[in-house]
Amino acid sequence: MPLRVGLVVLIPFGAAAVGDASAQVSAPEYEGWRQYSVHCARCHGQDVLGNPVAANLLESAREGGALAGQDAFVAVVQAGRPDRGMPAFAGVLSKEQSGAIYAYVKGRADGRVPAGRPARPPG
Repeated sequence: MPLRVGLVVLIPFGAAAVGDASAQVSAPEYEGWRQYSVHCARCHGQDVLGNPVAANLLESAREGGALAGQDAFVAVVQAGRPDRGMPAFAGVLSKEQSGAIYAYVKGRADGRVPAGRPARPPG
């Protein structure tokens, strides 16, 4: 009877879900990550990495992008783009929550916020 040998790799619980703890995010960026994860990630991609279904927000929020400014970004989140399949979130998210999502997305687009779950800011 042949001996079967297998390799088991153990990953500590939660290790893959936590981002770079040395990268400090602001309170609005952290709140933006929370709101983005609930309301935006299913279409725009986890960690704002984009996908073929919806606009790549990393490109949109970068310097020179179509939604590089907070006012433009928040306006689109609130009103949606029904002709492109994006619902309006005005009845779901406040302008402050939409602004926090912008802070998170902008941080990702500018390379200040790493992928993964950011560490909760102190306070």
